[in-house]
Amino acid sequence: MKTLEFCLNNLIEQKTVQNIFVRIGKNNEILYDTYRGKVNETTLFDMASVTKIMATTSLALIALDKGWLSLENTVKDFYPDCQKDITIFNLLTHTIGIGHKSLNKAGNTYDNIAEKILEIPLDISIGENVLYSCPGFILLGKILEKVFGQRLDNAFDNLISKSLELQNTSFLPKYKENCVNANLKEEKRGVVNDYNCQYLGGVAGNAGLFSNVADITKYVQCLLNKGMPLFREKIFDKAVQNYTADKDKSRGLGFLYVDKRYEQTGGLFQDGAIGHCGHTGQSIFVDYRTGLYVIILSDATISTIKKYGQEHYDEVMNMRKELHSAIRQDLKL
Repeated sequence: MKTLEFCLNNLIEQKTVQNIFVRIGKNNEILYDTYRGKVNETTLFDMASVTKIMATTSLALIALDKGWLSLENTVKDFYPDCQKDITIFNLLTHTIGIGHKSLNKAGNTYDNIAEKILEIPLDISIGENVLYSCPGFILLGKILEKVFGQRLDNAFDNLISKSLELQNTSFLPKYKENCVNANLKEEKRGVVNDYNCQYLGGVAGNAGLFSNVADITKYVQCLLNKGMPLFREKIFDKAVQNYTADKDKSRGLGFLYVDKRYEQTGGLFQDGAIGHCGHTGQSIFVDYRTGLYVIILSDATISTIKKYGQEHYDEVMNMRKELHSAIRQDLKL
């Protein structure tokens, strides 16, 4: 994997990243591992928005499989005072019409955040277009708490972590020694970087999960097994369709749907692969048809802040594109 190693060396030299682990696999086989910095297979990373698929989406699909939730359910079914015609489908496909918003406001709490989100005016009409929405997934997380009758972190532990036999993946990580810091201050090591999730106490539907390569590989195997043992194949097949092909971005149910419009996979994956990125510098992409997957865990976002004195997320996105492109060249795909 000479091209990949050359690419990684350049990223380190350019200070785009300080700590990174890249795993390439196919089906049950790990094809290649490489890393830089003080990391190993069990090093925890702040997964940021990868939480949206590992926790929130997975729980939603479990609920759909059990018949406890449907895509046609409206938010009003759970919050009767809701004045917006938002469905579970809208939440999962980022078509609720509310984009990025800071929820760090006096009076907002973990217990009332759903109602506060529902008070936010629409940016565009519901269903009009894909507008990536952390508030939408925080709202979905609160609905799932009602569905399962337990807090989101407990639902994750009981329904996902135990089923997949994850060893160290959780919200509010218990150990911080072997944990890459996604924040500038040392005392914030092991604290979620996402400010909305941090404000809510570290547990939210949009972010907050910490994980490592070993555990994420188990999650990837679940996707390669079309959802088993978490949910049945018919639910998986429904989740990985492109529901927004006529809109600006392609989305499955919770998953990012890879097509020619999406650049961060560097041409490595065929149309129809699925995955997600995390703002702290993480990504998981899986082609369940060919078995190919790539896990990238890094501290790229905080490294670029240290480098420039301010965030340059375009450099983080370009890092993913370069790494995936290098892997494509090395695998001769």
